[in-house]
Amino acid sequence: MASYYDDPHYSYLDYWTSRKYEHESEVLAINRLLSGQKFSSAVDIGGGFGRLIPVLSQYAKKVILIEPSLKLQAQAKKQLPKSISVLPGTAQKTRLPDHSQNLVQIIRVIHHLPEPRPTFIELGRILKPGGYLLLEFANSANFKAQIKSFVTGKPILPIAIDLRSAKNIRRKSIPFVNHHPHAIKKLLRQTGFEIIRTLSVSNFRSPFLKKILPLPVLLGLESFSQSFLSRFHFGPSIFILARKLDK
Repeated sequence: MASYYDDPHYSYLDYWTSRKYEHESEVLAINRLLSGQKFSSAVDIGGGFGRLIPVLSQYAKKVILIEPSLKLQAQAKKQLPKSISVLPGTAQKTRLPDHSQNLVQIIRVIHHLPEPRPTFIELGRILKPGGYLLLEFANSANFKAQIKSFVTGKPILPIAIDLRSAKNIRRKSIPFVNHHPHAIKKLLRQTGFEIIRTLSVSNFRSPFLKKILPLPVLLGLESFSQSFLSRFHFGPSIFILARKLDK
């Protein structure tokens, strides 16, 4: 996976230049889930160039970014404060000590993992008992998928998407899997977590809506809808705040 982001023909920074709505929607979700919390230590797993570190830093005294891509590590070190530790590692092997973190954040990573169980076990290992997990995953049961399932009568399953295309043929394709919310929640419980809160995020991620509605209007709708639409698994992205059970 790191080789994909290390490819000189691909820029993850450029990827986000036209995704202001998606970025701000995720910031809204993080702030909503962590509101009022303070942590002594937190880690952002697969944090890329540090896009969400400024938000996470508001809630934690010490912040670590774990990233497998050498290119993204270099970009993160260049633009983040020196107080942020940028370390190599993966979601399955963070290289962090046991029970060392109060909060783990993992956003836009699980969609690269067809089987997330080893990752959840690893995150449980590095979290202190009672520590928090802030998880995001691509939602296979989103509103469009639910409509399609109703019309066709076919059940909603995890959806694998091959990223290879004619335009990026020089780049290696990587797994991209939309997971079902029920499957993710079940797996979290099986690996020692209790679910505290769920949000539906990027609910209005539509090229048409982004073209006709100003960003403040979209974000106002997003802020209003994240909690309400979570009960329907509406959006393309689901955020979960979970807590590691004491044992």
